[in-house]
Amino acid sequence: MTDLSQNYFVSVAEIAAKLDQATTIAQKLSLTASNARAVALRAGERAAGFRPLTDFIDRLAEITIGSSKKINQMAAVLSQTSAEKVRADGAILHFNSVYKIAHESPYIHSLDEVYERCKSEQDRLEKTYRRQIEQLSEELATLSSELRNAVILATLSRVEASQAGAQYQDALINVADNVEGAAGKIKNHIKYSQQMVSTLEEY
Repeated sequence: MTDLSQNYFVSVAEIAAKLDQATTIAQKLSLTASNARAVALRAGERAAGFRPLTDFIDRLAEITIGSSKKINQMAAVLSQTSAEKVRADGAILHFNSVYKIAHESPYIHSLDEVYERCKSEQDRLEKTYRRQIEQLSEELATLSSELRNAVILATLSRVEASQAGAQYQDALINVADNVEGAAGKIKNHIKYSQQMVSTLEEY
């Protein structure tokens, strides 16, 4: 495997790994929503304003899990395209080397038809590769945008928690802290994945 192909596969693998970690955090976030719902139920009317927020926490977790799975699938497809692109690029480099070395050979142009087919395939793969990277980048940006809502959600949760009374306030504030902390970790994974995508764009 060439250094270039290693760069492709390492970058794609790192994106997949980061999204797996994001999924794990999101699953814990879903558990946080369930716990919050139980606490809010025990608190009764004093936590009435908190209960709808648990639905938003659930939605945030579902969006993250769904989007992470989608991004991982896109990364797998991109990995396959990368492998094909590396082979096509290598073939064209080999052809160019042969043309340069044997340019005076009377039969050199017998390679032209095969070369043109390989060049056409290389161009197709290049366009496919760029399109897939763009789609991956857009999906990561969409997920990052959704996670910005988590900061607002955590703030609202703290406000509602303060109305629940001393018996339940700490537990509900802990929920808000968990939401904000989880979202921050997921955003870091997304940011790293976006950096990896930028690296892929340079190849």
